[in-house]
Amino acid sequence: MKFFFRISFLLLLIIGCKSHVTIPTATTNINKIIIDAYDTSDDTVKVNFYPAKQQQEEVSFFIPKIIPGTYTIDNYGQFLENIKAFDISGNELKIIQKDTSQWNISNAKKLHKIEYIVNDSYDIEEDHDVFSPAGTNIEHHRNYILNLHGFVGYLNNQTNIPYQVKIKHHKNLHLGCSYPTTSSEETTNITEKAFHFDRYASVIDNPIFLSRYETESFNVNDITVNLGVHSSNKNISAKKLLPSMQKMMSAQKHFMGDINHTNTYSIFLYLAKRGTRYPKGFGALEHNNSTVVVLPVDLPFHKIEKHLIDIVSHEFFHIITPLAIHSKEIHDFNYNTPKMSKHLWLYEGVTEYFAHLFQVEEGLIDKKEFFKRISKKIEASKKYQDDLSFTVMSKHILEDTYKPNYPNVYEKGALIAMCVDILIREHSNGEKTILDMMKTLSNTYGKDKPFDDEQLFSIIKNITNPAVFDFLKEYVEKGTPIDYGSFLNKVGVSLEKETEEIGYLQHGDIYYISPDETNNEIYFNEMALKSSFLRKLGIKEKDVLVAVNNKKFDLNNAKHLLNLSLNWNIGTEVSFTVRRNEEVLTYNTLIENTPQETHPSIVNKEVESKNLVKYL
Repeated sequence: MKFFFRISFLLLLIIGCKSHVTIPTATTNINKIIIDAYDTSDDTVKVNFYPAKQQQEEVSFFIPKIIPGTYTIDNYGQFLENIKAFDISGNELKIIQKDTSQWNISNAKKLHKIEYIVNDSYDIEEDHDVFSPAGTNIEHHRNYILNLHGFVGYLNNQTNIPYQVKIKHHKNLHLGCSYPTTSSEETTNITEKAFHFDRYASVIDNPIFLSRYETESFNVNDITVNLGVHSSNKNISAKKLLPSMQKMMSAQKHFMGDINHTNTYSIFLYLAKRGTRYPKGFGALEHNNSTVVVLPVDLPFHKIEKHLIDIVSHEFFHIITPLAIHSKEIHDFNYNTPKMSKHLWLYEGVTEYFAHLFQVEEGLIDKKEFFKRISKKIEASKKYQDDLSFTVMSKHILEDTYKPNYPNVYEKGALIAMCVDILIREHSNGEKTILDMMKTLSNTYGKDKPFDDEQLFSIIKNITNPAVFDFLKEYVEKGTPIDYGSFLNKVGVSLEKETEEIGYLQHGDIYYISPDETNNEIYFNEMALKSSFLRKLGIKEKDVLVAVNNKKFDLNNAKHLLNLSLNWNIGTEVSFTVRRNEEVLTYNTLIENTPQETHPSIVNKEVESKNLVKYL
C-alpha cells in the first residue's frame, strides 16, 4: 500500500580502479543481474541482465508497469534508456520497444545479455506520478534508494525462476536490506554484494537502502527490527527515534500475539529536502519484511516522530494482509497486465483499522483519541461516493472512473473493518474479535497459499457468523451506505454532531492554503471548503491567492498572512483577490461570524441497548 503524506557529503576522490567481474554464462534456470551503483557520476545506474537460456526465437523483456500495493499504473520503463541485447560474442540482437515497459527481442535463443541505463524518479517528479516511496533515488556516492522493480526486469514466462542480483557500490556506503546476502567481495573502493531470490516477486519485495545512513536495531520478541535513517541535515538520527519506535512496535507485536511471518523487519526512513530533484510524495510502501518511508526533513522532530509512528504502524500490519492473506490475483501478480483483487477493504481497510485499534488497546492513546480518529474517518469518508460497491471499486481501481475513490480505502475501508469487528464481538459474546478472524485466515492460508477472490465472504462466514456475511454482502459488495451510529450504539457510544470554532485559514495543524513551489505561489487546497468563512466568501479549491486587502502574498510572506488572519474579528473588512484559471477575481466581505465547522463526534454516554458489547 501506499500511505499518503508529501545530503551532503564531500565527493570521494575516485582512484582509477575497478573490481573484477566474472561474466555470467547462460543457464537454464536462473537470471543473473549486475547493478552498478558505483559508477554513477551522471546520476544513472547501468544494469547488465544475463537471462536464463531461452527456448524461443522471440521473447519479451518487461519492466513493471505496476507493483503490488500501489494500485496505479506507473510505467517504470519510462526511466530506462539505451536498452540493448547481445549474443555471447557481443553482437547486437534486434530489439523493438513495444510500449513504455515492454521490449521484444529477436533471435532470443542466442540471447546472452540485456543492458540498459536507469534514471531515478526523484530527479524528475514533476514529470510523472510515481509515488516517492515506490520510486528510485540515485545520488552519486551519497544515497541510493533501490526499489528493485525500477532496475530489474523479467522475461515473459520466467517470473518464477531464481534471480541472482549483485550490487556494486562504494565501500564507504552501508547497504541495508531485510533479505540476506549470499556473498560479499571488496576491492580498494568497491564492495560487491550478491542476493539469491527464489522468484521475481521476491526481488521486488526487497528494497535496498544504500547510503551513509545511521542505523539502530532492537528485538521485539522473536523479530529483529532494523531502523535506518538518512537525513539530509543530520538533525534526525535513528538513535533519537529509537525509543518511540521500540515502544510502538513492541505494542504491535503484543497486540498481534502469535501472528508472525518474518524474523527480520527493516524500516528505511529517507528524510528529504523540499524542491526540485527531491521527492514530493510523502508516505510509505509496504513489503513482507520492510518498509521504505519518505518524509520531509524540515518538519519538527515531534511531527516526524508522530508521522513515523502512524505510518509504520500501518505498514507493519501489512505483514498480515495482503502479504500473508491474499487472493490469487495478488499471489500471481501480473506486473504489466494486472488483474486486481476485489478486497481492498481487507488489505488496506483492516490494516488501517488495526493501526489505530492496537494503539488504544495497548495504551498508546486513550479512548477519546481513538474515537476522535474514527469520527474523522466517518467525516472524511463522506467526501467519496458513499453508495459505491467496494468490491467493484477494488476490482476496477486502475480505471479512471474509480481512481478518485481510492483514498477511501483508508477511511471507509477502516470503518468497514470496525463494523465487522463489532459484529464478531456481538455474536460471540465478546469472546472473538476481527483479529481472531485474521489469525484464522492467516493459519488457513498464509503467504504461499492464496484464497479465491469470489469465495472470501463465504470463507469469512464459516469462521465468524452469518451476520458478518450479510454485512459484507450488503455494505461492501452492494454498496449500501452504512449507518455507523447503529454499530457504535452496540458498543455503548453515540455518534453525534459537534460544532466548533476554527481559524480563518487553518484549523489546528490543518491549513486551508498550500504551497505551489514551482511558481512560488499559494493556492487554496481541498480543505478550504471546510471553512464556512471561505465558502461564504466564494473561494473554490485550487484558486491561486494573489492578494489580501490589496497586499500581494506568495510563499515568501505566507507566514505573515497566517499571523494576520489571527487578528481578524467580527466587523473586520477583508478583501481576497484570487486567480481562477486565467481569470482574476476579487471577493470582499465584512466578517459577521467566527468560522465554524460541524463534524461527527463519538461520545461515551448511555445508549438504549440491552446487550452492549465490550469493546475497548
